[in-house]
Amino acid sequence: MNKAIWIFLFAIGIILFNWPFISIFTETQIYYLFVVWFLFILSLFLITYYIKKEDRGG
Repeated sequence: MNKAIWIFLFAIGIILFNWPFISIFTETQIYYLFVVWFLFILSLFLITYYIKKEDRGG
């Protein structure tokens, strides 16, 4: 299951930071990048936190 989560997050990252998708937000592009980058890092943190919690038996 861990490998599938990392592959999914990699695919989501590629989609969110790919040029055609970023070009949709031309006027607010810098805000889009900051918000998506923050949410992506936050999701990485939460997923690794819960994976480690499961591994410890919690």
